[in-house]
Amino acid sequence: MENLVDLFPLEHAEVTEKGILFNGLIYSCSIAIREQWYLKDFQEIPIYIDNYDNDYIFVLLNDDSLTIAYRILENKSLDEQGIKDYQERIRFLKQQLKMRKKRR
Repeated sequence: MENLVDLFPLEHAEVTEKGILFNGLIYSCSIAIREQWYLKDFQEIPIYIDNYDNDYIFVLLNDDSLTIAYRILENKSLDEQGIKDYQERIRFLKQQLKMRKKRR
């Protein structure tokens, strides 16, 4: 039986204010956001990578469990209208959540 390291090589990524940086790509995961890794002292963290797909990495956590961090696509061409549309969608989703909570 193959080990995890045989399928996914162990590497190290850097935690920055923008996210988890590896090979020039930025990744993020819910645990890093929840624990506010990006606001703390920046550090290197162990990760496992898929040599055939750079859309995700496995982050090795302090308790030896793994979580998946997904690549963040940088869209530098987002214009003012795109930002307004995004903000409007977020407001709409928040309203829907409030309405669902009121129904309970």
